[in-house]
Amino acid sequence: MYLDQDKFKIYLYFRWQNPINPKPWTPTVYDATFVRPGCPQNGCKDMNPALVCPDKVAEDCLFLYIWTPLNANSSSNIPVMVYIHGGNFVHMSAGSLLFDGENLANKGQVIIINVEYRLGALGFLLTKDTQKGKGATGNYAILDQQQALRWIYENIKGFGGDPEQITLFGQSAGAQSTVVHLMNKESSKYFKRAIIESAPVSIPFKDKTEMLFIGNLLADQLNCPEGDLTCLTSKTAEEIAEAQHITRPIPSSLKLLEFFEPWVPYVDGDIVPYQPLEAMRRGLFTNKPIMIGTVTEETRIYVYSAWSNNLTPFEYAAALAATFPSEIANVLELYPPPPLDDDRDALIVPATDYVFTCCTRGSTWLYVYDHAFSFPGWAPFNYCQGHVCHGSEIPILLRSWSNGNFTATPDEVALSEQLMIYWTNFAKSADPNTGLKSNLMWPKYTLDGKWPYMHFKTPADENGVNWRGKYCDFWDAVGYKA
Repeated sequence: MYLDQDKFKIYLYFRWQNPINPKPWTPTVYDATFVRPGCPQNGCKDMNPALVCPDKVAEDCLFLYIWTPLNANSSSNIPVMVYIHGGNFVHMSAGSLLFDGENLANKGQVIIINVEYRLGALGFLLTKDTQKGKGATGNYAILDQQQALRWIYENIKGFGGDPEQITLFGQSAGAQSTVVHLMNKESSKYFKRAIIESAPVSIPFKDKTEMLFIGNLLADQLNCPEGDLTCLTSKTAEEIAEAQHITRPIPSSLKLLEFFEPWVPYVDGDIVPYQPLEAMRRGLFTNKPIMIGTVTEETRIYVYSAWSNNLTPFEYAAALAATFPSEIANVLELYPPPPLDDDRDALIVPATDYVFTCCTRGSTWLYVYDHAFSFPGWAPFNYCQGHVCHGSEIPILLRSWSNGNFTATPDEVALSEQLMIYWTNFAKSADPNTGLKSNLMWPKYTLDGKWPYMHFKTPADENGVNWRGKYCDFWDAVGYKA
């Protein structure tokens, strides 16, 4: 428990412990008409567009946001879609304006549920057990999500939902979380299908040593002895979030890609049984229908934030050499540095292929998203305006552009219509083509190595095969070991 010093009130919230069942609020009527605070975080608006960041944060943050179609009732038996937001496991909120599920719920006649979960150190801290039962065991965020799935499965019928028709979907860290739940036997009991949007599967999760190291960095920043949970618990959530933000640039391993996500799940063999890439490549998921895809410039936002100034051809080659030292000759032959003053745009190509696109192709419903939205939703990250950056599909899929007082073009409205149809068709039948009518049939995956996919773009979608074929064949042959 912790004491709210402002209100002198004891809250039944247990930091760095597993989630527990909430107490029933009956007979009191629960007021669900306003957005709750997001989970504690620091620097969200410095590192992300404003629409994804919560205006307020609080440690008491584990809420669900539920949208039902206007005609739903307790006997409707409507399919359910559970969304896990992204944000590098340290930022954003289920209640953010960008993730508003009202339009998708009403258009697709599904129930949309957004899940809040603990972020950063509050969601993932692992410490040595200084006293028996007194250490932080990590992966709390994943358990929060699992607890939400369990609650939804057991209670959604009261909202008009069908507990046997639950689709889990998420983007970025939410997609990585979806991958974890696909390989977690307990989580898998509570959903039937999964949609994985822009999962950076090649970015490895932590092992125990790395997770302890980053926890010790945090403790040092907070002037606490290593593993001293009593000292860490005495700090405010704001102090912890600030400390993790300060220590963010310090690496915990020699894995270069890990710089992009310092606080992630760690592979404990139980809650997180395997590395995501291992699970995906070895078929270690529970047997469920899956839809998966990426956008065309996934790593633009990462490359431009890592190199705020021009990138010379020499620096381009050095960046690839640092990431792929044993294969650098072959990598540079396939992705030669253009003789330009700035090679950042060129670096986006191999980075996107390796981290997102190639490692996720498989015998599933595949898509490529290729539309740069017209409205100024990236401000102040102007290098993404006019480009298909990581997350570009979200305001189009959810039709949440209006929450930023933006206006979409007719082509974007049409594209939004198609995305809503395919996503909700899949949630209802495991087939994006079965249900509401679409303008183009999504090609079903085959086992002949052609990798058919749906190409979402304006002015019209199209079918394709073998997206980034020779490049992905190369990475498949070399392996994903960075």
